[in-house]
Amino acid sequence: MNYRIFVEKKPQFRVEADSLLKELNSNLHLKLNSLRLLNVYDLFGFTPDLLEKTRMGVFGEMVTDFVYDTFSLEGLSYVAIESIPGQFDQRAASAVDCVKLLEPSANVEIRCARLIVFEDKLTEDYLKNQEIYYQCRRMQRKRYESTCNSGVGKSRRC
Repeated sequence: MNYRIFVEKKPQFRVEADSLLKELNSNLHLKLNSLRLLNVYDLFGFTPDLLEKTRMGVFGEMVTDFVYDTFSLEGLSYVAIESIPGQFDQRAASAVDCVKLLEPSANVEIRCARLIVFEDKLTEDYLKNQEIYYQCRRMQRKRYESTCNSGVGKSRRC
């Protein structure tokens, strides 16, 4: 089956999100108050048991992370970014390796993206600046749909 999970650091461990906030405010001359940074994992070929076995330990850590099955973006400003096609995704490759250590016979595929959710309401111009900024950093804007198709024979694009 196909799944999508979201991993976010707990407030006291959001060092990377705080650093990104400072970077965006400084480099793009924004005046953002706060943002949330989530890792999005699109998981293909996972059984429900394998998903539960890897949820904490491979994708998240009990002490430092929240792991969500869904994440509502209704009414929020956000940018989802992913690696450019053909670019090596270290996070995805490492996750596959970790899954294989737990379940050597698993035939899984993992795709990763970052979801930046802005607490401030942003205009399309601000979001466009974000897209240009990440293109310069060798990332592209991810087409984000709120659900990942599941089931055999359905689209694998999440």
